[in-house]
Amino acid sequence: ALHVGYMDTDMAAGVPAAQKTAPALVAALALDGVARGAQEVLADDLTRGVRQGLGRVTSAV
Repeated sequence: ALHVGYMDTDMAAGVPAAQKTAPALVAALALDGVARGAQEVLADDLTRGVRQGLGRVTSAV
């Protein structure tokens, strides 16, 4: 699975540039993940933070 927060596209035009990830970078990370056989690719700090938080929630249940 590929997870990305805000990607620099027309849909995210109202999001500050510093919070967006370039589409080319997302594509490169996705292809690298496929090449490595990764189950999950987290493309930016936002999704890494969410994933880290989810890990805490599920381990507490």
